[in-house]
Amino acid sequence: MIDSNFPNTPLPEKIAEHGGKKSRGINVRLIAVILFAVIFVLVVMLFSKVARLQSSVDELSKRLSESEDYIAAMNTNVDEYPEADGNMLYHDDIYGDFSAEPLEGVPLNTLDWENLEFGEDNRYTYYENGEAVSKTGIDVSYHQGDIDWEKVAADGIDFAMIRIGYRGYEKGVMHRDELSESYISGAQAAGIDVGVYFYSQAVSEAEAREEAVYVCELIKNSEIKYPVVFDWELPDDSEARTLGTTTETLNKCAAAFCREITDRGYTAMLYSNLKMALTKYDMQTLSAYDFWYVEYKDGHNPPSYPYELQMWQYASDGRVDGIDGYVDMNISFVDYAAEYSKHQNADFE
Repeated sequence: MIDSNFPNTPLPEKIAEHGGKKSRGINVRLIAVILFAVIFVLVVMLFSKVARLQSSVDELSKRLSESEDYIAAMNTNVDEYPEADGNMLYHDDIYGDFSAEPLEGVPLNTLDWENLEFGEDNRYTYYENGEAVSKTGIDVSYHQGDIDWEKVAADGIDFAMIRIGYRGYEKGVMHRDELSESYISGAQAAGIDVGVYFYSQAVSEAEAREEAVYVCELIKNSEIKYPVVFDWELPDDSEARTLGTTTETLNKCAAAFCREITDRGYTAMLYSNLKMALTKYDMQTLSAYDFWYVEYKDGHNPPSYPYELQMWQYASDGRVDGIDGYVDMNISFVDYAAEYSKHQNADFE
């Protein structure tokens, strides 16, 4: 006879089953606790190692920053920018904040930036006595592709700085920009005044002079009213032959190029950004040549360079009729075409 008050399964088996489940639950929790403890210990050890490593790095950095030999060596190469004491603070959009000592003997800027206006067309104009005295320009290379120069002229562009050529940064071979000839003839036919720039990768005075002679040969049959520009930049490539170029060499190259251009009757110009101009170029010497300054600005903000400049590249995302895509925008504070005409008339007389 079976008592209905008891379950069909014998009691001892039920107790055993319940005990097994409880035991397994305890084991899982124990394993989880152990794993958490192990991970915690590993994390603590890792942070401890990182802290010790950071401390070592900080100590090494402190020692290096106090080493005059190290600072001098860092300042020797064009591609190195160590922190340096100075009493003029600047901000560069590419390199960030930096300080530099005032440049003795370099003429200070005399332009009144209150007279610089930023128009609805996103272009800068400089005024004197209520009259616009600046010129609006662009700079182009084969990257811009086909250009309708008549439309460019109709859109208010006064001058064009055209890349005439470049030196390769790996093998050092010079090349003519494949569209430079058609750009020059097209711009001039549309009434746009022309200047040229050469993308230099010179690593010696001899190479810089070679580049200048090469440029003059390319433009000898063209009427170049705007400057001929030395544009030396450090490419973002670990294989570049210019890596390790010293500031002494760079300045000799710039001076050699500009002297050769000047001796051949053209207006020589140097192209550079803020930090390179103030910490790498010898502007006490190179200020004898005109300066094309590059600093991109958003809205009405004057250039940060405190010394004389003749031309300013203020945007890389300009829009001009006749050109597909973006184009660099420039303002010239010098009417080079007028200066060119004066020299031509003086030579004729």
